[in-house]
Amino acid sequence: MQRFILLLGITIATLSAQHLYAQVGGQRVFEFLEISSTAQITALGRQQVALGYDSSRVQEVTQFMFNPALNQPGLHQQVSIHYTPYYADIAQVSLGYSHHREAVGTFGVALQYLNYGSLESFDATGLPAGDFSAQDFAVVLNYSHEMRPFRLGGNLKWVNSQISGYAATGLLADVSGVFRHPTQDLTVALVFSNFGILLRDELSAGIRELPSDVKIGVSVKPQFMPFRFHFTAYRLINGYDYREEDGEELGIGGQILRHLSFGSELLLTPNFQLRVGYNHLTRSTLQLPQTAGGAGLTFGLMFRTNTFRVDYSRATLHAAGAFNQVGLSLNLDQIFLKKL
Repeated sequence: MQRFILLLGITIATLSAQHLYAQVGGQRVFEFLEISSTAQITALGRQQVALGYDSSRVQEVTQFMFNPALNQPGLHQQVSIHYTPYYADIAQVSLGYSHHREAVGTFGVALQYLNYGSLESFDATGLPAGDFSAQDFAVVLNYSHEMRPFRLGGNLKWVNSQISGYAATGLLADVSGVFRHPTQDLTVALVFSNFGILLRDELSAGIRELPSDVKIGVSVKPQFMPFRFHFTAYRLINGYDYREEDGEELGIGGQILRHLSFGSELLLTPNFQLRVGYNHLTRSTLQLPQTAGGAGLTFGLMFRTNTFRVDYSRATLHAAGAFNQVGLSLNLDQIFLKKL
């Protein structure tokens, strides 16, 4: 494990140096795909791609939107829906369903929808010109297959963004692999996300870069501790402007931290968990000069019974405030059996 972490740090530093003066955001189409669509991932730092194996009856389905290899037989006939109210009437909804066929594999379908509410427009003279709407959505088809101790998965995404009658459409794909240790609670994940083609573009004004990324994640639970620890290295092919506000360049430690997301779960019981996470990129780029205001910190919890599961998270992006995210997962197989 120590060798893996050392190698990961060297890799991040090398890739970061190759993209020293790229910007954090606003330079790519379909960037909404990088927004965490599940309360569990949000609570753990908003970027985790390696989640520990969960053998309980009700699990979270839409996690395969971030890592397609996380779809597994235990999710058979389960459905999850997540709702996130942001600021100024902006809201996100995501839902997913999983189905397993023996000797074939595990299939999934999901939808991510982000609505920006009603926006006011103005003409060239500054006079009101009526309201318009804007939304993003992605339809995701998933397949995963196990080859112990590895599991491989893929997502095919049809993505669309619309603003006042103008649209951009793309066909993207994710490919990933997950290694689960046969005797220890250890998961390692590698994800290639959002690679594909732009089919139609009326929005980006010449910017045609997709939100493609490579992510490496690790999840580990020490044998005699009620904690599971997570960290993910992300944006490994997209760097940033690593200069501080005074123009001085960040050191190598600060550069590496901007590519890492940390999370931890307190496993109180199989049916109740507490979560906390930290994202250094969010904190370093969105904090105010006077105060950080909790930027980059996230937390949440999970509660479940035999038929349903509730996930909740709260994330602080800026001193101006935080947002909440809630998810509901149902075991349809268990519900139908009870009715019979």
